Amino acid sequence: MPIDRAFSRRAGFQAYLIAAFSLMYAVVFLVFVRNHPENLGAAALAWALIAGAGLSATITTVSAAARIGGDARWWLSALGVGYGLLSAAHGTFAAIAIEQSIPIGDLSPTDPRGLATFGLAGLWALTLGLEIRSGNGALPPNLGWLAIASGLDLIALFVATVAQADGAILVTGGLASVILVPAFWIWTGRALRT
Repeated sequence: MPIDRAFSRRAGFQAYLIAAFSLMYAVVFLVFVRNHPENLGAAALAWALIAGAGLSATITTVSAAARIGGDARWWLSALGVGYGLLSAAHGTFAAIAIEQSIPIGDLSPTDPRGLATFGLAGLWALTLGLEIRSGNGALPPNLGWLAIASGLDLIALFVATVAQADGAILVTGGLASVILVPAFWIWTGRALRT
């Protein structure tokens, strides 16, 4: 199946946005939210950044999946759009609730404990990486290793979040938001734009 070059270039730009959203989230959360939970404006911004990354992922994951052969491309496309939309819904829901001072429970109905934002996103990246490394794709082979590392870290972040292990959340979350996720999406963006 031929690649839609115009869509792929737009998806590459969206990949760059995901990297930027991830880095901005890390700064906002670690500097303005983590030690200052009363800073509601920063908390809403952090959730809005998650929503933006989720929306961008719906485009980028489909374009990256189109570079994979066989049935895996369809599964990766569906999973990518699914996790992106659930993550965007969670981020939007939380940002609006904070801004409008609407009390909500601690558990998101669309993304419980980051199932989509961390767990499914990690599963998507891990699977993409395995497909790339198996030679089933037209993405750079070493991008597969970065996708695998990013995917495993995101899955570990989901497990740490469910276990409420603050130390593990800081390590896996910091590694994901500052290094692995931005590096993966910048490299993916470059690959999609060529």
